[in-house]
Amino acid sequence: MTGKNGPGAEAGEEIPKRPEWLGDESDIVAILGAFLDKLDEKPLADRKRMPGIAISKTIAPMLHRHDESADRTWQLLRSLEGIVFEVRLSRKRQPYDAEYIGASLRFLEGSESICRDWLVRPRLKRYQEEWRRAVEAHADAFADVGVSFLQRPVRVAGKSAHDVVQGFAKIGAFQNGKLTLRQLSARVFWGHSKVLDTREDLLQQLFPEIEFAPRPILLHVYLPESFNGVLFIENQDTYIQALAGRPIEVEGLALVYGAGFKSSAGRIRTRDGAILHYQGGSTGSRQADFEEWWFDQRSSEWPAWFWGDLDFSGMEILKALRQRFGDVQAWQPGYAPMMRLLREGRGHSPDTADKAEQVDPGSTGCPYADEELLPAMWEIGRFVDQEAV
Repeated sequence: MTGKNGPGAEAGEEIPKRPEWLGDESDIVAILGAFLDKLDEKPLADRKRMPGIAISKTIAPMLHRHDESADRTWQLLRSLEGIVFEVRLSRKRQPYDAEYIGASLRFLEGSESICRDWLVRPRLKRYQEEWRRAVEAHADAFADVGVSFLQRPVRVAGKSAHDVVQGFAKIGAFQNGKLTLRQLSARVFWGHSKVLDTREDLLQQLFPEIEFAPRPILLHVYLPESFNGVLFIENQDTYIQALAGRPIEVEGLALVYGAGFKSSAGRIRTRDGAILHYQGGSTGSRQADFEEWWFDQRSSEWPAWFWGDLDFSGMEILKALRQRFGDVQAWQPGYAPMMRLLREGRGHSPDTADKAEQVDPGSTGCPYADEELLPAMWEIGRFVDQEAV
């Protein structure tokens, strides 16, 4: 049976009738609402695939009470299978666990209109739509007519999308190399000096001839007595923990901390673009060997890994590091326990951690990241910060 076009339906689109029991099932309403929340953060037109929802205790607490009421809710949820979503059961579920333990939902094409109709939630006017119109209005100011950042909206508190794009357009008048990146940011973004900190690659696409005054990136490096590989670490707390030997798998590795995207900047391997600050008692000979590899960009027998947040930005850093340093791989001893947390429903949604604007890299070139880490984030729709382990 079908209903009339609802608030989220396209013209002529038939919507299945809203189940009479839906209003009494708060967990199922919450799950459908979480799906719409994701679409309000990033519309389907800007996604490569339909978002998934993990059936965690956070989103469906009543379902995890393991009683007759929970069993009924699960059966009602499964009655929507093939109409709104597909159910994916966890492969790690124990023999006596309920089916919904570790399960997730993959929403079907057309499910957005159904959920908007059933929950009476029309589409919202999105910042990204405003951003696209603003980019198109200022396209002549950019070398690539703004194509490179159509999918990379930048937010500045208290400013509209038009204001921010207009700020980027003004950068064209400051390409002579007399300003540092932060000085440039402050000039065009109302005194905000850090707007461009992680966007140097974007500026190179928008303004290929742009130059900046040198402001070397400070990187912290720990070189043990002997090492057989290099590990890039995204976050400071985890780097400090690694200096203390945790987890034990860091033993025998050179450690590098560069504050997230800074370690993957385009100038990171130039002598006027980076300063290496050594922790502990690294000797001059070890430092010389390391710097010969780093600055002279020679090939090395040392394998290199990256360990950061299990989110899209972390995968973007990995992708950039591979461009700067070659065959950098995601570090499995660090990411494996994060994946367990993600599968257990203990990750966080992008919006609760101010990560809703992160851009899906699609792929990184690292098999472990592309075949396991990214698919898990796509399926579950949640992230895990590095500090969690």
